[in-house]
Amino acid sequence: MSRSIVPVLLLLALVGCPVSTAPPPPPMSRGTTSLPPPTEPGPGSGAGSSVGAGSASEAPGPGQPDGAACTAAADCTSGVCEGQGCGDGAGRCVSRMRACTMDIQAYCGCDGATFSASGSCPGARFASRGACTSTAATARPVGAPCLAASECDSGVCEGQGCGSDQPGTCAARARGCTRDLRSYCGCDGQTFRASGSCPGQRFSARAACAP
Repeated sequence: MSRSIVPVLLLLALVGCPVSTAPPPPPMSRGTTSLPPPTEPGPGSGAGSSVGAGSASEAPGPGQPDGAACTAAADCTSGVCEGQGCGDGAGRCVSRMRACTMDIQAYCGCDGATFSASGSCPGARFASRGACTSTAATARPVGAPCLAASECDSGVCEGQGCGSDQPGTCAARARGCTRDLRSYCGCDGQTFRASGSCPGQRFSARAACAP
């Protein structure tokens, strides 16, 4: 075989072989990918969300500070409303962590029941110092003269005057009272604040006690 025939035979062999002429697939790139675009974070999602952020630092519900007038424990931030007198606003908000004497004294509560507590920290409002002595048979009705709350069926004895010659008057526990607060000098020498029309206890003057 001559050398001139060899290239021809090689050419024929190549022509007879199936050869793919399709172009190769383009290389994958980030610019041509068909994946869906990333979803934008919605409001309130992700690490920067502020949903609920203020719940941990919300201020407590409304309450009166220590020293403010109160009618019930729920009126005070400390949860303690104490003092002599059973009318609206006759108590005082006091701290739970205050210093108290270690003695135990009896008090007649505004509900007519006797309770015992520290002599300097009753921890609740009371009608008088000492055990309750009145009974349904001897308690005085609303409008009757009185010297102490324990004498009244309602547990409220109020009015100006502290001696036996100036008795107070038994008043209804649930009565219409003005919503203003004014200072009174109590018969124990302590200033208290109560409704201008319902002092809730006996007092010596319609003003703060003199220093």
